[in-house]
Amino acid sequence: MQEFHPSRIRQLVFELDSLTANFDQDAWDNFRQFLKIIDDRDFATILIADSIQASEWSSYEKLSVIKSTGEEAFNNNSSLSGADVFWFSEQASLQTKLSSANANFAGSTGKTTENGGLQYQHLYDTLQIFNPSKITTTDLSTTLFKLKQDSEQVPLMLGIGGPDECGHSFFVGELFDALEDRELLVSSLDLSKVLGTEFQKHDKSDLESSSSLWRSIEIRDWLIDDVLSPYNQGKQVYIENPPENIKDYDICTFPLFLAPEMILLVWGTTIFLPEFEKLIDLRFLLELSEKTAAARMFALDERENFDKSFIETYHKQEGKYYKEYLEKFEVQKQLDYRINFDNFNAFSIKQ
Repeated sequence: MQEFHPSRIRQLVFELDSLTANFDQDAWDNFRQFLKIIDDRDFATILIADSIQASEWSSYEKLSVIKSTGEEAFNNNSSLSGADVFWFSEQASLQTKLSSANANFAGSTGKTTENGGLQYQHLYDTLQIFNPSKITTTDLSTTLFKLKQDSEQVPLMLGIGGPDECGHSFFVGELFDALEDRELLVSSLDLSKVLGTEFQKHDKSDLESSSSLWRSIEIRDWLIDDVLSPYNQGKQVYIENPPENIKDYDICTFPLFLAPEMILLVWGTTIFLPEFEKLIDLRFLLELSEKTAAARMFALDERENFDKSFIETYHKQEGKYYKEYLEKFEVQKQLDYRINFDNFNAFSIKQ
C-alpha cells in the first residue's frame, strides 16, 4: 500500500466471513446502510462469503457477489488485486496474501498495521476516507495552500462554472471547508442568480455580446468595477450595504470585505466570459452528462432509465443555450480543472 490514495479506488471488496462473524440483526442493518452510502458514492462493491445469496443484495446499484472464501476469491480473480481495488478483512492469512501482493486493504486488528494495511477502529469510520468529494477538494486545497504560501499577499480568484443545477453550491461548500481547514482566509460570490443562459436574449444581435448572459449590465458593472477589479489589483474591498439592484439576489453577505491574502471563490453557470479573463486565476468547470443534467432539470432520479424525451427537451432548451455558450467563448480551452460531477456525492478531477 505504499502508493495508496483513495482517489484511485473504484472497487471496495468486503470479505464477510471475518467481518460479520459476530453480527446481530442491528449490526446487519447498519452494515446494509453503510453499503447504501458506498453505493450512492458510485463505488463498485463486491461481497465475498462462503455462504451468501445474491438475491438478498439485488437492491444495490453497483454491488456483486462472489460465493467463495476470501483467499480462494483472491487467488482465482487477478482483477481483485488491482490498484483500484480496496479490501476489508479481519482474516490474518488473507491479509498476509494481500500484503505480499502489495494490494490495498484494511482491518481493525494490530496485525493489519504490521502487514502494511490500514487499521480502523470502526468499519464505518472509513466513510471519511472513501468520500470522493472530500478527496477532490482536499487535493485541490493542498494545491491552493502551496500557491498562497508562495505569494500570501497576492489575490487568488477561482472561477467555478457548470450547467444549471450541477451542484455549484455543494462543490463550493466542500472546497470552502477544505480551505478553512488549512487555516486559509476564504470568501465567495454566488452569481448563479445574476449570470446564466436564462437571461440570454434570443435575437441574433444580442447573442453577439456577453452582456446578454447577465441579469443586468448594472449588476455586471458593479461586480467588475467595484468588487473584482480592485481585489485583483491587491486592494482591500469593503462595502457595508448592498446596492439597491442586487438586494434580492444573495450574491454575498454584507458587509462585504475582501483582502489580498484571501482566496475568492466566484461561481455561476456562465462564469467564463471575456470580462473575467484577466481577473480569474484558476478556472474550474463542473461537468454533467446530458442525462444527468436533464434529470436535475426535471427533478428525476438520474440513476433511473427515464424517458428519453426529457433529455431531448433539455438538449433543445437549456442544454442548447449552454452548449452555445461553451463554444462561443471557447470555454474548454480556458480550463485549469474539469470536475466530473455526474454523481452528486462522488466527483473527481478530470485530467
